[in-house]
Amino acid sequence: MKGIFILPKDLNLNAYALIDNQVLRGLPINLGLIFNKYVNKFATGYLKNDNWIEGKQSDIKRQVYLLKEERAKSFKNLRDLRDIKGKIRVTIRDGRGTIQKYLYEIIDEILEVCDIEETFKIIKNIQNDGIKKELNKNLEIFLRTNLCVLTNIVDKKFYQSFYNRMKIVQANLRMQGYFVEEAILGLNWRLVINLGAASVYETSLLFHRNYSIPYIPGSAVKGVTNHYAIMLREEGKITNEEYVQIFGSQDKKGEAIFFDALPLMGGEKDVIVLDVMNVHYPDYYRDESGRTPPGDWMNPNPIFFLAVEKGTRFRFALASKDKDLAEKTKELLKEALEKIGIGAKTSAGYGYFEV
Repeated sequence: MKGIFILPKDLNLNAYALIDNQVLRGLPINLGLIFNKYVNKFATGYLKNDNWIEGKQSDIKRQVYLLKEERAKSFKNLRDLRDIKGKIRVTIRDGRGTIQKYLYEIIDEILEVCDIEETFKIIKNIQNDGIKKELNKNLEIFLRTNLCVLTNIVDKKFYQSFYNRMKIVQANLRMQGYFVEEAILGLNWRLVINLGAASVYETSLLFHRNYSIPYIPGSAVKGVTNHYAIMLREEGKITNEEYVQIFGSQDKKGEAIFFDALPLMGGEKDVIVLDVMNVHYPDYYRDESGRTPPGDWMNPNPIFFLAVEKGTRFRFALASKDKDLAEKTKELLKEALEKIGIGAKTSAGYGYFEV
C-alpha cells in the first residue's frame, strides 16, 4: 500500500500516523475515517502546479484523487484514446456557435480539471456523437474503477472482528435475561442511506466511521419499524398498548432494543455500486422566475451516487426481555422493510427487502 497516496505536505501529522499505522499492521486504509476527519484539507483538496490546494466544504463536488496507481489504471483508456485519435478534429459548441479542437486538447482538459461536473460540461458540448459516446464510456470506467478500490479496501478479517463484537454484546444481553431475535434479509433492489450528506461525490452513502462498511443504523431500523407500526395502529391492526410497549411514550420507555444492521460480507459480488440519476430539465429547475418551460431540448445532468447493490444481505437484530414482544417486533420489522422500505428513494424502488 505504500506510495499510492498523494498527500499534501502539510497534512495533519495525525493523518499520516493513522495511515502509517494501518500500513505497518497490514490493514486496509480506512478512507471513511480519513474523509470524516480531514474532509476540508484532504478529501476536497487537489493538486495544482505540484502544490496542494486546500479545499472547502463548498468545494465538496470536486473529484478526489487519492489512489495514484488506480487513477493511472482508470485513465489508461483515455490516454490510449489520446495517443491513437488525438489528432482528430472535434466540433465543440461554444456559446451560439461552434469551434474546432483536437481531441488530445479535450482529453488534456478533462485530465486537468479533476472535477466530475466540469468534465460532463466539456463532454456535453462535443458535437461528434461517436467521440462523445467514447469519452462518456471511459469516464464511467474511471468512476467505477475508483469506486471498486474503495469498496474492496475493507479487510474481511477486520470486518469479522466488528461482527463478532456485536455477537458478544447480544450474548451478554441473553445472559441478562433478554431474548434476541435475528433476521437475515436480502435487498430486492439497491439501498441508499444518508444520500444528502457531504461526500466526495455529489451525494453520499453512510459508512461506518471505524470500519468503512455501509450499514443501517439501529435508529433508522427502529424509525422505519415505528413508522409502519403507526400505520397499523391507525388501521386498527395493533393496539395503542402494544405500540407503547414496543416503542414507548413520553411516560414509558420502550421495551425493544434495535441494533445496527450489518451487511454479510465475503461474497464475490461487490457490495457497493455506482448508480446514476438524471435531472432531465436542469434549466427549468434552476429558473426561479418560472419562465423557462421544461423541454426535450435540454441536456440531462447525470448525477452519480453510491448505493448498496441488489441482493446484498443484511443481518437485522433486536432484543427484549419479553419473548413474545421480541418475536412480534421482528415480524413488524420484516413487514416494514418489505412493504415501505428504508433509506432514500423508496418511491423509486430503493430500500426494499425480500422476506
